[in-house]
Amino acid sequence: MAERSIANVLGCGLAILLLSSCSSVPQQINISAEPIQRPQLVLPKIDQLELRDVQWIVITPETSKAEFEKLKKDGKPIAFFAMDEKAYNALGLNISDIRAMVQQQQTIIDAYKQYYENAEKQIDTANKRIKETNDKADLAAGVRKQNSNVLDKLNPFK
Repeated sequence: MAERSIANVLGCGLAILLLSSCSSVPQQINISAEPIQRPQLVLPKIDQLELRDVQWIVITPETSKAEFEKLKKDGKPIAFFAMDEKAYNALGLNISDIRAMVQQQQTIIDAYKQYYENAEKQIDTANKRIKETNDKADLAAGVRKQNSNVLDKLNPFK
């Protein structure tokens, strides 16, 4: 009889253990996602381009005496910076190269602008998805919490 009562107690204990483990609520998973911050583009301020007036004087053998006299009359020193046709063409090509470089820099700036605008759109989309996921997780947690209250009421060991 003692053996039978021990078997009954062990059987009941095993049944209660199995039933109580089935009624326990799984551990809640907390999802925490923060919005993605936009990277800030920091560009240095550039100076305004203020070009100075340049006056070109063409000196030929016929006009040289008149130009020398004009400079003497104005009290300016007589000094000329001259260049031949080849140097003048090189100067024109240099200015053309500078213009091309400025256009390339403008293209790079436009690419940066487009990159950051697209990045901002993608970040906004990602933040919206994160918010939707958080809302769904909060809703599911609320449902689980309501269900766990029912199970808690039925669980005699809590």
